[in-house]
Amino acid sequence: MHIEIHIDGELKTFTAPVVPVLAKRMYLKIEAENEKKGENYRPTAQQQLDEETEMASILADVVFEGKFTVDQLFKGVSDKYFYQKLREAVFGEVPENSETKVDDEGNLKGE
Repeated sequence: MHIEIHIDGELKTFTAPVVPVLAKRMYLKIEAENEKKGENYRPTAQQQLDEETEMASILADVVFEGKFTVDQLFKGVSDKYFYQKLREAVFGEVPENSETKVDDEGNLKGE
């Protein structure tokens, strides 16, 4: 798996030879915690921020083993690209065009 992040004005590519099963387990743990709260659960803005940080940690800390920080990830990619890479790590969903690159704004090219 690879990810491209804009860091300090430069597009950097990071690779992970394997996505550990721990990535999926951490994601499922986040989802299980939400299920415990019931179907009428409405998270506060802070709870949403905390959950998104936990999900970003799956990529930054588990899959790519600290090669970049959660803050660098949030600052260097678009929302859509972030969730695409998270789905790829957790569920093995690779976009149809696996050569997808990010442009200078951190968005997927062609969008």
